[in-house]
Amino acid sequence: MRKAIALLGAAALALAGSAGALTVRNGSEDGSAQVRQIHALSFELVGQFENSPPSVTPPTHVHYGYLSYIRGLSVFRAAEQSEKTALFTFYADAATPRVIPNGPLRIITRIGTLTIYRDPSTNGDFAKPTTFKDGTPVLVARFRQQVVTNTVTGSLTTFHQNTIVSTRAFTAGRGSVRLGRVGQRFQTVLSGHVTMPGPPSGYFGGYAVSP
Repeated sequence: MRKAIALLGAAALALAGSAGALTVRNGSEDGSAQVRQIHALSFELVGQFENSPPSVTPPTHVHYGYLSYIRGLSVFRAAEQSEKTALFTFYADAATPRVIPNGPLRIITRIGTLTIYRDPSTNGDFAKPTTFKDGTPVLVARFRQQVVTNTVTGSLTTFHQNTIVSTRAFTAGRGSVRLGRVGQRFQTVLSGHVTMPGPPSGYFGGYAVSP
């Protein structure tokens, strides 16, 4: 009788040990590494843009370039800081539903989509705009843009209201990072100069921050 009880106790202990090992193994096989999420977005942008010729209806617009700063991340592969070493690029395309003249100013409304890419190849080339969208998309946002252009001086300023529609974790250093969250909003302010007809149609620099 004592022998039977001992065998039963040993079997129960073995079963408990097996269950504990399974739990640990499942935890290690889950594969869900922690992702550092950057909620307080802060970017700096350097880029160029191209507008369709005046004869094109409806008018179209693209702007592209690289991020020269992202809060919390390294953004260049080397000491040189240019499109040739930038690890993050962007490309945006937009429709132009409205242009309002006001003396020498043109107030332009655009609606479009901005995509930020992680691109370790660092092959950005302003002579080839598509090189700024051949990386891995890590953030996609829809935007409404207002541009105020001075037709006398060629200067311009823009204000964008962006809403994130997609964000994807990516490897940075020894961990994973995600920029923002779906539904989050951030604002972009750019200053630039028009060189129409180009290409490019103009140059710009600026920043983007979440409220």
